[in-house]
Amino acid sequence: MKLVEVVRGKDTSADTLETIRAVTKLIRKIPIVVGNCDGFVGNRMMHPYTTESTLTLVGHGGGEAGLTISDVDGAIGPKYFGMALGPFQVSDVAGNDIGYNIRREKGILRDPKTGQVGKNRSPGMRYTEIADEMVEKMGRLGQKVQKGWYNYDPKVGKGRKPLPSTEMQQLLDKYSKDSPSRGTKLEKDEIVQRVLFPLVNEGFKILEEGIASDPSDIDIIYLYGYGWPAYRGGPMFWADNEVGLPIVLNKLEELHAMHPGSEYFRPSELLRDCVKKGLGVQEYFRQSKTDATKSRL
Repeated sequence: MKLVEVVRGKDTSADTLETIRAVTKLIRKIPIVVGNCDGFVGNRMMHPYTTESTLTLVGHGGGEAGLTISDVDGAIGPKYFGMALGPFQVSDVAGNDIGYNIRREKGILRDPKTGQVGKNRSPGMRYTEIADEMVEKMGRLGQKVQKGWYNYDPKVGKGRKPLPSTEMQQLLDKYSKDSPSRGTKLEKDEIVQRVLFPLVNEGFKILEEGIASDPSDIDIIYLYGYGWPAYRGGPMFWADNEVGLPIVLNKLEELHAMHPGSEYFRPSELLRDCVKKGLGVQEYFRQSKTDATKSRL
């Protein structure tokens, strides 16, 4: 990976940052300075993306006609949207136990001994336990154990080619059985919007909070660290120039009305402000910097 997120603390000096940048470039990596928060920039934006991928799958999966794991990965992956890997493939490569342990640390898992739901899983929170059960009860940790969201065979593609899993389809049938949308396919573009618009929205919130100082920093992080397709220019550039911010805002409002238990659908105030002013987010930041420079003169 070429990317290095350089985390700036409240007491980090300019000299320290400059030294870290220089060392990072010396080892032929790309440094991007970010603020300190849970997940920093890249992983924080991945959270709503992976969460909604799973919830969309469970909401529309099940039965012979329902959405499948490979449907979601196919919409996001190299043959359609262009990401290097789909969300479930990424989870299998990284290890599904990583996400499981993060959810446990955050206090949202059900205790396997007592059956009690974690104290931080609020009653209205939209959640599915499919990813918890596959790790906890089935040991489906990913490629490293030859089974995760997919199966893996050492004799096929050197053990890296994702193969359909009957066991996972049965688990999906179990978790989707009460969904009113069970067994219904979604168009690829609908899948893209449902799982990537929350990622973009989190990027806006990160900019709002000053964790990233410019939209282009987020784009570079995703281009060099997360397999974002280069021809789409990064998530913020994509939202600005290919999709259009009014479309992003309208879709997020629609999805938040449908799913108020998913806070990541709530549109960021920065996104609303950009749309209100008729500005793209990069233009908004350029204008803000120009105004700040003029005010100092």
